[in-house]
Amino acid sequence: MDNTKSNMEISSAADPAELKHKDSSGLSFKRRQVLAGGASAVVLAATSTGVSTSASAMGGSGMHPVFGSSRADRRIDSFELRVDAAESYLTLNNGPDIQPVSGDEGLYADFRGSFTKTLEHNDVGEVMPASYNSYLNALDSGNPVDFENIIVGNPGAADRVRLVSPQAGYSFELFGVDGNDNRMLAAPAFAGAETAAEMGELYWYSQTRDVAFLKYDTNNKIAAAATDLNAFSRSDIFLNDGGTVTPETVFRGTLPGAEAGPFVSQFLLQPFAFGRLEVGDVSAIAAGRRPRFGQRYRAPIKGSRNDFMTRFNAWLNIQNGVPPSTSTRFENVPTHIASMRDLSEFVHVDFPVQTGLYAAFILLGYGEDALCPNNPYTRANSSTQSGFTSFGPADITHIVSHGPRLGLTGAWYQKWLAHRRLRPEVYAGRVNVQLRGLRDYDINQELLDSEALARVLANNVGGQRNRALLPMGYPEGSPAHPAYPGGHSTFVAAAATLLKAFFNEDFIIPNPVQANASGGSLVAYNGTLTVGGELNKLVTNITHARDAAGMHWRSDGRGNFIGETQALGVLRDYSRSYNEIFDGFELTLFSGQKVRIVNGNMINI
Repeated sequence: MDNTKSNMEISSAADPAELKHKDSSGLSFKRRQVLAGGASAVVLAATSTGVSTSASAMGGSGMHPVFGSSRADRRIDSFELRVDAAESYLTLNNGPDIQPVSGDEGLYADFRGSFTKTLEHNDVGEVMPASYNSYLNALDSGNPVDFENIIVGNPGAADRVRLVSPQAGYSFELFGVDGNDNRMLAAPAFAGAETAAEMGELYWYSQTRDVAFLKYDTNNKIAAAATDLNAFSRSDIFLNDGGTVTPETVFRGTLPGAEAGPFVSQFLLQPFAFGRLEVGDVSAIAAGRRPRFGQRYRAPIKGSRNDFMTRFNAWLNIQNGVPPSTSTRFENVPTHIASMRDLSEFVHVDFPVQTGLYAAFILLGYGEDALCPNNPYTRANSSTQSGFTSFGPADITHIVSHGPRLGLTGAWYQKWLAHRRLRPEVYAGRVNVQLRGLRDYDINQELLDSEALARVLANNVGGQRNRALLPMGYPEGSPAHPAYPGGHSTFVAAAATLLKAFFNEDFIIPNPVQANASGGSLVAYNGTLTVGGELNKLVTNITHARDAAGMHWRSDGRGNFIGETQALGVLRDYSRSYNEIFDGFELTLFSGQKVRIVNGNMINI
């Protein structure tokens, strides 16, 4: 994934002094002081019956004054606040007006580089032109009726797989940055060297899913993968420092902190409390002891029994929208995440707010010291109040649950209305068809010469007809929406960005752990890990675990920056709304740039 800057505008020219509170409330609009002049000046809001009561009329009735603006004034204040927030996005510098694309869709008459899953295909897996044109017509018009008239494969079957939310790219956001306002790099070209390198990594994932993370530094397959990935001309995509892929860095992300410590983020291992439900041995952490349990999940059985879509007929049926005829087989005892197969299964059935909430529960369990120093309700900042509805658990869990959906709307615009990039399973199908001599798809020679492809060919199941198909981690293969960018990459990035704003990124995580080779227990990690680094690692774990299952290309992880941008919009809007004296949210972007957000503005710090 490219380690480029977020595309959210940084208003570095703004005067920090002007970003301070324009009154003691921290709100950027003028509050109406309804209590000025004493109790005789208090006017209570009109009730639903139209009755208005003043302080002088209360007499000895025992009624108490209602503080705050009248309902009418409050509505105006709320309206003005929303208008101010919306207007701030009219001049947002969020990249070029036109979203760049690879050009593959117009380059190839057979649409070889485009997403076509569930549409009608011929016997080598190429989409039928009439089917693809009906699909384009619906996306072009945005008319809901046209989506019901798309020509599909496996028509009339009650259990056929359907396209996933293709109209979501047209939905509007009433909060933060509109999903259609994000811009990103064009997806890598079908025939390009970057796609070849990405496919090489995907083939290696399929051959190494069962290697325990703790054994990466000694495993021969991992060593071979690192050597082979370095041979691609675009090996730079696997790192962010121009170095060499090693067994210690292979398959890791490129965000700051992702390379430090255990492969798996602490937020996927540490225990936490969810109300009275304890996930893992929370009491051990609280007492300073190494946890005995932590998070455990159903682990898929290792080996080829859980490698799917390795036969061409099954592959072709899946492209036509036929549901799979097989299912994942699991171990009897839940384990910790210890291998790529475990990690990729975690992201098979997770839901968008899950990892963000888990991380929030863990962070809240660390106590006040883990909070951002700017939080107005730490004991250092207030001796009379504590946070809950604002700057506390209710606020944090709400906002971290709100951001992922915004990230997904940004992704869905890019997926459906811009790129429509094919999934890796389909690219592998193109390699299969070319190697069988049925078509020449101009597959990049670097991939054809790679050790990655040679390993897959050597493990081929069932003869020439099935050559080079990508062994998938899920029976159904990829979901029925385009690859670029990854949905997981956007929603986990949004959640992590929001958590950085509420917690101290420099806080050192107590009692760090890692899973042993079998995943049966946790062992202590003797090193220093920080909240900021482990949040970034969480982002890369969730993003690239989808790659490990064959769902996504590494470059689909550029959605991290869309998720970050959407989260920054949430923070900009919320920073306008608090009554507390608040110096603003401070956090580190994926680019490494530190920013401060207050009263709807964001500056570099």
